[in-house]
Amino acid sequence: MVKIIIGGDICATKRDENAFLEGDASLLFDDMLPEIKAADLAIANLETPLISESTPIKKSGAVFGNSPKMLNAIKRSGISFLNLANNHILDHGQKGLKNTLEALKSLEFSYSGAGESLEAASEPFSTTIKGKRISILSYTEHEFSIAEHGKSGANPVDVIDFVTKIKTLKETNDFIILLYHGGKENYHLPSPKQQKLCRFYIDQGVNMVVCQHSHSAGVYEKYNNGSIFYGQGNFVFDPYPLKKDWLYKGFLIEVLLHDDNSTAFKFIPYIHKSFYKDEIGIRKMSKEESQPFLDYINKESQKMIKNPRYIQEEWIKLSKSLENTYFSILNGNGRLMRKLNEKSSWLKSIYKNDRKLVLKNIVTCETHREIVETILKNK
Repeated sequence: MVKIIIGGDICATKRDENAFLEGDASLLFDDMLPEIKAADLAIANLETPLISESTPIKKSGAVFGNSPKMLNAIKRSGISFLNLANNHILDHGQKGLKNTLEALKSLEFSYSGAGESLEAASEPFSTTIKGKRISILSYTEHEFSIAEHGKSGANPVDVIDFVTKIKTLKETNDFIILLYHGGKENYHLPSPKQQKLCRFYIDQGVNMVVCQHSHSAGVYEKYNNGSIFYGQGNFVFDPYPLKKDWLYKGFLIEVLLHDDNSTAFKFIPYIHKSFYKDEIGIRKMSKEESQPFLDYINKESQKMIKNPRYIQEEWIKLSKSLENTYFSILNGNGRLMRKLNEKSSWLKSIYKNDRKLVLKNIVTCETHREIVETILKNK
């Protein structure tokens, strides 16, 4: 039997940076350490480039960057594989990514999902453990981190690339994991297209799809002899001082791959200690904490499974709640004007139906969207 542990996003913050640099895995991972160390393969997502100097790229959103020395604590935790296919791995450009790859190699970490070319970034990771061949595919949605031909970066979601690779992998592997970095941040459900794509991955031969990036513990489903997890929450990525309690909670996925290639999984819930008091790191949830947490995940998962329209209905509600914000963004407003519009809806008077239809066509049509992306890329 092979035991696999899968965790979500890891990034050092100002509060816990010293613990990472000093290699204090006990402080950061606390009583989760035995669970990680007991695994034959422990997986997590490295949500930051490892840099020796700051070379930030131009992008919207946060820019992360940590010292390569933060790997000291991750190494001592027992985590051996780091996913790099995410929206921050290129925050300090090609130089930052090159530094990251060198740091990982120096400490003998396994990784996939980013590289110095698109071809390198798209290569799956494969290993043999106790006679079982296991592979990991890593993909991220298109943001500012994507590799291109002749340019380093993260491996983008690409169905053609996936179909090409899965044909060979399913013939030579006992277990295939696909790590999907995407979905709506701060949302515990998949989008309709995300769910459709994840199910397609399973249909083609993937055994398990794990979605990360949402910062929220999400729902899960068993589908066509496979399993899909739509979010794990932050791993060691301290959300303090934000007040939303769900940002502090998450779970590891423990997977048992048996000799006959059957599998079983369970959740190991944890909480960031900064939720209750001024401490750093994570710890296991107590039974009193974990029961309502797991009950909620199971309840929401059952809603999704029993009602085929649930994901679509909830997505429509979410989209409507974000209408004012997105109108402001598309209109070129800054943060202050977006906040004003969220309260007053003044842009609705500008976006008449004809203009909405033109906008809809630009956004939904792949050709129009690609033209707009190309124009903006060269600004």
